[in-house]
Amino acid sequence: MMPPTELFAPTVTDRPDRFTWVPSPLLYIPAGTLQGGAALGVAAAAMEHVTGRPLVWATGQYLSFAARGGEITFDVTVEVAGYNTTQARCIVAKDGNEILTVHGAFGSREMQVGGVWALMPDVPQPENCPEFDFFPRGNGDLADLTDVRLARGRQFADLDGTRTDGNFVLWLRVGEGVHDTSVAELTFIGDFMPLGFANVLGQPYTGRSVDNTVRAGTLAPTEWVMLSVHVNQIVHGHGHGHANLWAQDGTLLGQVSQTAGMHLRAQVLERGTPRNAV
Repeated sequence: MMPPTELFAPTVTDRPDRFTWVPSPLLYIPAGTLQGGAALGVAAAAMEHVTGRPLVWATGQYLSFAARGGEITFDVTVEVAGYNTTQARCIVAKDGNEILTVHGAFGSREMQVGGVWALMPDVPQPENCPEFDFFPRGNGDLADLTDVRLARGRQFADLDGTRTDGNFVLWLRVGEGVHDTSVAELTFIGDFMPLGFANVLGQPYTGRSVDNTVRAGTLAPTEWVMLSVHVNQIVHGHGHGHANLWAQDGTLLGQVSQTAGMHLRAQVLERGTPRNAV
């Protein structure tokens, strides 16, 4: 299996502001489109390369779906390069069709003070948690790449229409063994956040991303990443939520937030690849 650093690595071209990427089949969801968090993560990697600075924050607006196969391009523009922070933009396209627009800030500052006030949930370790039954394995998609364990919440088979609080916790592993984490791995794992919508509703809903935001913390080595989800609200057919991402040693790796259009899972799988996918 390809290590995470290679899965999300864009290829440099003869233009310093343009990159290309051919996604692994393992980065596509069962409905046949590229997972949005993966595309956001590769865009962030391209922007870090151009700016020469680490990511602070990035947000992506999803404009279209990318179907299986083909090359994706990333065009980076530096909007403002300050003393400590660079503001940049990236246009992500396939076959000349824009599928994602990303804006971000990059840089760092030396400070004598800092800290983490978020609290890591007290849940069992991943080896003591059951596999999450959302993704059937053996179809050559992201279910065969990602090991997902349910630490707090309900399996889809146990949804009975009753509602719960907004908290939902998964452990996720991409590959095996302790390894250095990257922003791209966090955005990929963070895009599992909409799985929390079904848990709070007690009904088999899933979400299709409208936007996705990542804020980087301390990128510590880990094997498993905890995704601690809090659903804020579901209104007007859209779910809104955020999640903290934790290393096994308690390091806060980063945060994600997202808005997603709500759909019944069975309808998404029945429709397959959207007709407007490129």
